[in-house]
Amino acid sequence: MTRQECGCETLDPEIEACYCSLESLVQAVGRRYALQVMNVIAVRERMRFVEIQEQLGNLSSSTLATRLRELEDVRLIRREVVGLDPPAAEYVLTSRGRALRESLRKLFRENNPFG
Repeated sequence: MTRQECGCETLDPEIEACYCSLESLVQAVGRRYALQVMNVIAVRERMRFVEIQEQLGNLSSSTLATRLRELEDVRLIRREVVGLDPPAAEYVLTSRGRALRESLRKLFRENNPFG
């Protein structure tokens, strides 16, 4: 095992890194509504804040804003400013977000007791 800059020892020699970098990602997607937010955006490919909120129904504005910020921080979604008068933002999945979504969908299909 090799000691990393973070102080951890490499657990997986194939990636030559520890799993510390995944911790924030796992925390972000593990929060309530995070996967639903990602899925709603993925289905429509790009959505505005109000559209996401309408799709999710019972989610408060502050919770949605927090989830969007957390998902953006771990590079699973990207906020794009569109239009200038008035300025608006749309959210899209990044390639990293699409890859994670596909991995989770595959995992679900393989382990779904009802399917």
